[in-house]
Amino acid sequence: MINLYGRRNSINVQKVSWALCELNLDFKWHDEHGKFGTVNVENYEKLNPQLIVPTLDHNGHIVTQSNAIVRYLYRKHTNVYKISSEEDIAIAEQWMEFQTTDLQLNMTPVFWGLVRNPPEDRDQELIDKNIILINKKFEIFDKFLEGREYILNNEFGMSDIIMGVASYRYHSLPIERPNLSNLKSWYEKISQRKCFKTNIDGTFS
Repeated sequence: MINLYGRRNSINVQKVSWALCELNLDFKWHDEHGKFGTVNVENYEKLNPQLIVPTLDHNGHIVTQSNAIVRYLYRKHTNVYKISSEEDIAIAEQWMEFQTTDLQLNMTPVFWGLVRNPPEDRDQELIDKNIILINKKFEIFDKFLEGREYILNNEFGMSDIIMGVASYRYHSLPIERPNLSNLKSWYEKISQRKCFKTNIDGTFS
């Protein structure tokens, strides 16, 4: 039995729900329609003392931290780590870490400033600075994607999910973006996937 804890519109929960869908794994979703800053699950602190989301309970085995959960699911339910070289896996995980550290660093003030905070609370200088930086970072990703269908071995996988949720937010933000043809081609492919449509599309808020 798989239990997923966390609200649907959380970028980190979305990584896990999308992965579970792609792997055709049945799961029970707890607090799917919850609100930011709360987890409406009794005694949730026993599962995750940090009181953050997501948390995965896989037959009593508790895993937290979204990228760790996605890696765990792909290790357990696919042969990607057996048929791919260590070098290819390192590249895939490089982009997973890029999303969590480098990209999220600039995404957060833009998303909160333009989407979550009321206009009177916006720090426009901070927002504008980070829009420039986030565009530059997606330019780096765009260059990497040249000649590639997907991130790892031209087959859709875990790193596409991680960068995919970030790209969904990036394309949903009310900002000007450079014309990045490789990113556009890749994003169009992943956004047509059934699991993207059922887990990610329409959740921007």
